[in-house]
Amino acid sequence: MKSVVLGALVAVLPMIAAPAFAADEINVSNGISAGGAPLAAHGVDLVALVTDGNPVEGFATHSATYDGASYYFTSAENREAFEANPDVYLPQHGGFCSYGVSVGKKFDGDPDQYLLADGKLYLFLNAATRAKFLEDVSGTAKTADDQWANIKSIAVGEL
Repeated sequence: MKSVVLGALVAVLPMIAAPAFAADEINVSNGISAGGAPLAAHGVDLVALVTDGNPVEGFATHSATYDGASYYFTSAENREAFEANPDVYLPQHGGFCSYGVSVGKKFDGDPDQYLLADGKLYLFLNAATRAKFLEDVSGTAKTADDQWANIKSIAVGEL
């Protein structure tokens, strides 16, 4: 009996414990969403944010899973737009604070503190980190991109 239970646990554990992405590559909430994966972007509809500049909370009934994270949308149309071309809507640097990434850290990215620049969505920890990023958008964005290549797969607690 022990071997049957152990065998079942060994078979199921990887499905529960291992997300589709490496350690902390996407900024997600703890736990599992209605979509069966951790919730990204604080549940804010990224399509509404990018197209309307409106950080509005989406609904679990209109969720999509991409790269092991769930995203919520306000409508089926917004979910379909995301599914058709997620790169247009996904925030840079895995949804972590882009200023934080520029200094080698992974701070929470708050969709209420965002910037759309050069067709890219950047999220920030707070108004202060957003203001620091705005001092030199192109330079800080490049530094963040360079840092992201180095820290992308490193767990938050290891930075």
